[in-house]
Amino acid sequence: MRYVPIGQYRKVVYKKYEKMMKKRMKIIMLLCLGLSFTFSAQANSCLKGQACHHVQKSAYHQLQSQAPAQKASRKKLYRGAGHYVVTAKQLNVRGDNLLDGRPVGQLAYGENIYVYRFSRGWAMIQFRNEVAWVSGRYLKYQPSDF
Repeated sequence: MRYVPIGQYRKVVYKKYEKMMKKRMKIIMLLCLGLSFTFSAQANSCLKGQACHHVQKSAYHQLQSQAPAQKASRKKLYRGAGHYVVTAKQLNVRGDNLLDGRPVGQLAYGENIYVYRFSRGWAMIQFRNEVAWVSGRYLKYQPSDF
């Protein structure tokens, strides 16, 4: 192995560092130059003395303007106490202890039930004279005819 004086080693390291920094600066300058052309092109497309209505919105504003349209297209789900119809072929009914995980029974498609309340996607019902829970995902609200 060859001995290299510390002064010469520093010069080699400094040259590599300098080369790397020059590359980074070139990349940064190219990005800045590209962005400046983009902004000037947008500014030049507006006529002098007139408002520029077609300037692109930021991504945040574009997403915000799309959000109400998406929300409006979704059907509003009623999630309160009332009469519901089962929409699954067979809906598992779980006991009061949801963590147990074992079904205590099943409800058939089209069966009418009364939901007392909803909690975290689960609907509380009365099943065989006991408190029970079913998944609210498979229930459709039936407004009463009063």
